[in-house]
Amino acid sequence: MEKTKYEQLASDLKKEIQIGYYSENEKIPSLREIQTLKSCSLTTAKEAYRILEEEGYIYVLNKSGYYVQKNISSVILGPQNEFYESVEADDRIQQIMNTVMDPKLISFGAAIPALRYLPIAELHSAYKKALLYKDGFSYGDLQGNPHLRDWLAKRTSMNGYRVSSKQIQITAGCTEAITYSLFSVTEPGDTVIVPSPIYVGLFQILETLRLKVVEIPYREAEGISSTEFEKLIKRHKPKVFLFSANFNNPNGILFRDETKQILAELCDRYGIHLIEDDIYGDLFYTGTRPKPLVSFFSQKLNGPKTFLCSSFSKTLSPGLRMGWVATKTGIQSVSKIARAFKISENHPTQLSVLEYLKRQTYERHLKSLRKEYQNLSHEYIELLTKESDGNLKITKPDGGFVIWIESKLDGDKLLLEAKKLGMAIAPGSLFGLSKHWNHFFRMNVSVGRSPKIREKLILFAKRFRKNGKSKSTF
Repeated sequence: MEKTKYEQLASDLKKEIQIGYYSENEKIPSLREIQTLKSCSLTTAKEAYRILEEEGYIYVLNKSGYYVQKNISSVILGPQNEFYESVEADDRIQQIMNTVMDPKLISFGAAIPALRYLPIAELHSAYKKALLYKDGFSYGDLQGNPHLRDWLAKRTSMNGYRVSSKQIQITAGCTEAITYSLFSVTEPGDTVIVPSPIYVGLFQILETLRLKVVEIPYREAEGISSTEFEKLIKRHKPKVFLFSANFNNPNGILFRDETKQILAELCDRYGIHLIEDDIYGDLFYTGTRPKPLVSFFSQKLNGPKTFLCSSFSKTLSPGLRMGWVATKTGIQSVSKIARAFKISENHPTQLSVLEYLKRQTYERHLKSLRKEYQNLSHEYIELLTKESDGNLKITKPDGGFVIWIESKLDGDKLLLEAKKLGMAIAPGSLFGLSKHWNHFFRMNVSVGRSPKIREKLILFAKRFRKNGKSKSTF
C-alpha cells in the first residue's frame, strides 16, 4: 500500500534521526521550517510530526518547539510501531520452516521439547489404562472431558485466574485455542495489536482471519511502554491485544506485575479484548508461578473479553495436541466456534492426559524441567558467548527453553550456513512483520547436551569470531 505524503515525510525524518542527523535532545526544524525544507504543506508537516511524537521520536515543549526524544536510542533500536493493512506471511514462513523442521538436521530452531525431557513412559502407562474405559471411543463431552476441565479450572484458579470447569473449552493445542478466541471477537478488517517479536505461528492465524496488525516493540527497561501502548490504541483503535506476558517466545521475557496491571487497565479503559498465550507460564526458572495478564482485568460483564490460552505441548508432549481456552466472558462463543469445526476433541487422548494428571506427578515433572532448562540456558549462553568471542548479544530468558540472539550477520543467511553444519536455527525474520529482526535468531536449548551437540554449537559460534580458535571449557 502506497504511503501518504505525511507518512512518507515521517518516514524520511525518522531515518534522519536514526542515522544521527538530529541527535538526542536536539531541537529540530519548526513546522514552518520543515514545510520549506521538504516542500510540503503545513498540514502534511503537522501530520508527520504527530506520527513522530506518537511513536516516541520527538517531544514538544510549549512555546519552544520540537526536540528529539531524550531516550531516542531505546526507540531506534526497536521496531517502529508499524501498522499493516494485511498480513502476507504464510508462504515466507512455510518456506523457512521446511528447513527449521528438517528431521535430518539437529533442530535448534523449532521450539519443541526433546523426547528425553518428556514423561514418555508415564504417558504410555496412562494411555494403556485410558483405553480400558468403556466410553473412551465415544465423542465425549462437546466442551471437553468434564474431569479434565475441572482439573484445569482448579490449577488455573490457583495461578491467579479464577474460573470454573464450565468456563473452559478443550482444543487441539494452544494455536487452535488462540484461533477460536480471535475468531469469536473479530471480523475481517479488524485491527489486532501484537508485541514484536512474537511467536511466528500467530502471523499465519492473523493472515487467515484477514486481520490488520499493529506491532508494538519490547523495550528493555519496561517490556512494553504504557505510553506507546495508549497512543497506538488511540490512533489505530485495535479490537484485540494478542499477547504473551509470561516468557514470550522468542525472547523469554517475563513482565512485571506492575506492567501487567497497567496494560490491563488500559485494555479495560478502551474496551480492548485480550487473548493471552500462556503456553510457557509453567516453565519459570525462579520464584513462584507468575500470574497471567488476564488475572489483572476487572472482568466486568460489560467490559472487554479475556481469553487465556495454553496447552501441554511444551511440558508433556507436542504430539498430544491437547490445549484449552479459559474465559469468564466468552466461553459460549468459543465453544460454538469449536463445534462448527468439529464435534469434539480426541476423547481417548483427553482420558489419557487425565490419567497421567491423576497420578500427581505433574508438579514433580515441571520442577525437574524448570531446573534443567535453566541450567541448559545458562550453559548455551556461556558456550556461545565464549566461542563467538563475545560477538553475540544474547537475551537471558526468565523461563521457557529458547534463547534470543542478536548478531551482525543476517539471520536468513545464517540458517543456510547452519544447515551446512547439520543443524537448524530459527531466523529472526520469522518473528515480526518488519525487517528489524533480520539480525536475530532463536535457538532451542531443549535439544540438550551431548558431545555431538557441543561440537555443532562450537562450530556455529566460531562463525562469529575473527579466528577459529576455541575458547570453551563447556
